[in-house]
Amino acid sequence: MALSDEVKARLDIVEAVSQYVPDLKKAGRYYRARCPFHAERTPSFYVFPERQSWRCFGACATGGDVLGFVMRAENLGFGEALRLLADRTGVAIPSRQRQAEWEPLLRANQEAAHFFQECLASARGAGARSYLERRGVGAAAVQTFSLGFSPGGGDELRRHLAGLGLSDELLLSAGLVTGGQEGPLRDMFRGRLMFPIRDAGGRVVGFGGRALDDSTPKYLNTPRTPVFDKGHLLYALDLAREAIRRADQAVVVEGYMDAIAAHEHGYSNVVASMGTALTEHQVAALRGMAGHFVLALDPDAAGQEATVRSLESSWKVFEQRAAVQGRGGVTLYERGQAGGSLRVAVLPPGEDPDQLIRRRPQEWRELMQGAKGVLDYLFGRVAAMADLSTPQGKARVAERLFPLVASVENPFEQERYFRLLAETLGVSPTTLEASVGRPLPRRGRRRAPEAAASPFASGQRDPLEEHILALLLQYPELADQAAGLISEHFRNLENQAVFTAWREHGIIDISAGLDEDLTEYLATLLSEELPPSDRGERARSVVACVRRLEERRLRELKSQEEMLWDQAVQDGEGEQAEQLQRQMVATNERLRSLFAEKHG
Repeated sequence: MALSDEVKARLDIVEAVSQYVPDLKKAGRYYRARCPFHAERTPSFYVFPERQSWRCFGACATGGDVLGFVMRAENLGFGEALRLLADRTGVAIPSRQRQAEWEPLLRANQEAAHFFQECLASARGAGARSYLERRGVGAAAVQTFSLGFSPGGGDELRRHLAGLGLSDELLLSAGLVTGGQEGPLRDMFRGRLMFPIRDAGGRVVGFGGRALDDSTPKYLNTPRTPVFDKGHLLYALDLAREAIRRADQAVVVEGYMDAIAAHEHGYSNVVASMGTALTEHQVAALRGMAGHFVLALDPDAAGQEATVRSLESSWKVFEQRAAVQGRGGVTLYERGQAGGSLRVAVLPPGEDPDQLIRRRPQEWRELMQGAKGVLDYLFGRVAAMADLSTPQGKARVAERLFPLVASVENPFEQERYFRLLAETLGVSPTTLEASVGRPLPRRGRRRAPEAAASPFASGQRDPLEEHILALLLQYPELADQAAGLISEHFRNLENQAVFTAWREHGIIDISAGLDEDLTEYLATLLSEELPPSDRGERARSVVACVRRLEERRLRELKSQEEMLWDQAVQDGEGEQAEQLQRQMVATNERLRSLFAEKHG
C-alpha cells in the first residue's frame, strides 16, 4: 500500500497529464482540455492541482489520480503501471520477503506503545502526568498522540513483551532493548515520557523518549531499524495529512511538543522533523499533499550555523526535480515546482513554537502568514555571519549562496537571486559573472535511483472502502446488496483494483484477475476480523456502506462542479456555465434522493 503513494508523491499531475494532453490550459485554479479518452469539441476534461486529481465531465464521466491517468493513457493494468512509474521515479519496490520481515517489528512497536500508555495511566506514571500538566498538554492530546511512560526498572518492557511471545532477537531488531553479548539485555527507554512515532499510515515504527530528570541525553530516539529512520519520517504526519491537503500548506517544526501544541490549538497542518534538516524522503511525502511549506525556526544565536546548514540542505532537496520517461518517450516530472514555495518563520528570541502557540496564538498566526522565502532568509543570515568588507568574506558568502541560486528552477527567479547575490556582495552582476559564472539550466537533470526500498511512506488507508471489500470478499452471498457499487466509489486505487477484479471474476477466482502486487493485500482483506453479525446485519451494513460511498462521491462531484461553474461565470463562458448548472442540478437531485432514502 505504501509504494503507490510514494510514487504518486513524486509526480505532479498537471505536468504528467500535459505530456499526453498538449492542449491542457490553465483556467483559474484548475486546468482544462478536450478529453484524451473520447472525441469532443467542447473541453470537458479537468485537472485539479490542489487535489492532484482529474475528471472528465463529458462522455467518460470518470476521474482519478495521476497513477489512474497513466494506467488509462498507457493502457496498463495497476501492477504494470505501478512498476513502470516506480522504476522511472527511482522508488525501489520492496520484496515480499522484506515486507514479511517488517510485520513482526511493527507488532512489537505497537505492543510497546500499549504498554507505555498503560504505565502512564498507572501510579508510576504520576511524575510524567504532572510534567504534561505543567506543559499544558490535555488528556485529549495524550490520547490522540498515544503518549506513554517507560518505567525505570530496567527490563520491564522486555519481560512484558516476552510474555506476549516476542523474542529477544526481535526486540533487539526493533530497537526496544539494548545490550546482549557480554551483558544482560535491558530496555532501551527507562524512566522517560514516551512519544510513539508513526508513519504516514498510522503504524508505530519507533519512539522518542524525553528524560524527566537530569538524565542524558535529554531526548532519546529508537536507533535505525528496518522500519525506522528519522530522515524518512515526520512526526504527526498521520494526523496532519488531511489538514495539509485542505490548506495546501505544511508547517514544519522541530520538536514533538511543538507539534502537539499546534494540534491542540487547531493548527492541524503542523508536523515535526524531530530536529533534522528536511530530507529528500520527507519532502517527497509532503509534496504529495501540498505545494507550500513553512519552516518554524528557533532564533537561538548559538545554533545559527547549524540552522543555516540545515536550511541549505532543505532548500537543495526541495528544489530537486527529476525528469522521468514514460512509454513512447513521454516525459513525466516530479511534483513540487508549479506554484510551490518554501518559507521560513523566525520565532521571537527565547521562545519555541510550543510556548508561543499556548501563550500568544495570534502572534503564531501572524508569523506563519509573514514567513520569508527561504532564500531571502539565507541571504540575510549568511551575509550577517561573514565580514563582507574583506575579499575573503565575500568569497565565503559567494561560495555558500551561489549553489543555492543555481538550484532555482524558475529562470526569472534565478536571475533575481543572482542579482541579489551581486547586490549583497557589493559588486555588479557583470563582475559576479566574471568571478563565478552564470548558473547553468537545470531542466531535465535526473536523480540517481535510490538504492534500497523505503517502507516509511505508508499509504493512506480508507476504512470504509476496506470494510465493504472485506464484507464482499468474505461473504459472497452479499453481492446483490452491492449492486449499486461502482469503481468510482473507491478513492484508493488498490481498493478500486480489488473491487474491479471481484466484480469481473467473483470470489472463487478473483486472484486470476488481480495483479500479483495486490494478492497480498487481498489476503489481508480476506483475513480481516469483522464484527460479529448475522446475515441480515451484514446485508444492511453493505447497503449502508454503498450509500455512504455514493454520498461521498456526489458531494465531491458537487464541490468540483461549483468551483468550475464559478470560474466559467467569472470568465464569461455562458455555454460552459449553463452546462455545468444543469449538471449541478442533477447532482443535487441525486443527493436529495439519497438523503430521502437514507432517512426513510
